[in-house]
Amino acid sequence: MTAPDGAPRLDQHREQDPGGLAGLPGLEMVAGQLGERIAVLRAEQARRRAGLAVTRPAWKNLVFTGGPGSGKTRAARAVARIYTGLGLLSFGHLREIAAAGLAGTTLQETGTLVAEAARRAGGDLLMINDAHTWYRLPDRGRHLLRCLYKELTGSRDHSAGQLAVILAGKAGPLHDMLRTSPALAARFSAVIDFPGYTARQLAVIFATLAGEAGFSLTPEGARKAAGVLAQAEAGHGSGNARLAVRLLDQATVSQARRITTATQLQDPATLSTIDAAGIPGHVHLHHPPADDWPGQYL
Repeated sequence: MTAPDGAPRLDQHREQDPGGLAGLPGLEMVAGQLGERIAVLRAEQARRRAGLAVTRPAWKNLVFTGGPGSGKTRAARAVARIYTGLGLLSFGHLREIAAAGLAGTTLQETGTLVAEAARRAGGDLLMINDAHTWYRLPDRGRHLLRCLYKELTGSRDHSAGQLAVILAGKAGPLHDMLRTSPALAARFSAVIDFPGYTARQLAVIFATLAGEAGFSLTPEGARKAAGVLAQAEAGHGSGNARLAVRLLDQATVSQARRITTATQLQDPATLSTIDAAGIPGHVHLHHPPADDWPGQYL
């Protein structure tokens, strides 16, 4: 799309709904905040294409705060796609690593682990999960933050900024930890909170994920799923999308058993339909709250 004068026009729809996140219930506010940051990066790329010098590029690192199953990974995948489309990353895969895996037994080992993770993630988006756990270390994570600062600064100065990092974890400890390192905090352009989902949003997420997996829900099946998820959320109380994922896991097992034990040839509609009979009466959690059990559809 071009402006009347022939100059490139920024795609406002993509800025307002980066990666289609606004279409997923509960992530509308997240999409809005991400859209602001992506608009800045897109405008910066437009200046480069126009031949203008950009000697101090905007940082593309982010902080995601929220509990498990609140949509952080889904949003990170969208960010990786967008950064690649803008030409900010060469490969654009999402690489996830546990924060604990970067904490060595010595200062030197920690530095080596962080440097190696940064090297491997060059051209991709690196998401460090449970980064808030660094705050439990004896030095409150200060050495790890110094190592990360060094890698981010080096990437900007010597590797054309081909390293982008998302720190993900619980809000309180992450905020406290970053306050101890203002220099590193300045390299993260935004702190985005993922508040979790309401029971109604979980029902829509269930239907969305079912559709992505190739299933259709009958109206009765959708109503039963909504009731089961409302009951589960009332007892669980964290807005965790893994409740919807776990229910879909159970429903697909039930549907698979039904069609594979049938004696007659199944038509396409039957093969892809989940009805009320296929929705279990409650969500079975392995180890409540099942925060470490993502499920095959998340």
